[in-house]
Amino acid sequence: MGRAAFVFRMKPEMKDEYKKAHDEIWPELAKVIRDSGIKNYSIFFRKDGTLFAYLECDDVKKSFDFIGKTEVNERWQKYMDKYFVKEDKNILGPEIEWLEEVFHLD
Repeated sequence: MGRAAFVFRMKPEMKDEYKKAHDEIWPELAKVIRDSGIKNYSIFFRKDGTLFAYLECDDVKKSFDFIGKTEVNERWQKYMDKYFVKEDKNILGPEIEWLEEVFHLD
């Protein structure tokens, strides 16, 4: 099982709404995420609006490609777009920066 992490930005003043949306994640979206092979997926918030996401899966690209081709993901990204800070407004969903793993200890 591989690990992946990324960061993206949101409007800090919308944190409570963002959290509520995830507390009430659409069941069909949660199913698509699980069906993609992603496990142990967490998102953490920093006061400046930076979000740190961590997940585990066998093939990150394959999992994200799978999710990206679903109608429910497209609807979710459009629904969530109001929360994100991003330079490229043409991106559907957050503007993410993948992080390189430099250390791991089991």
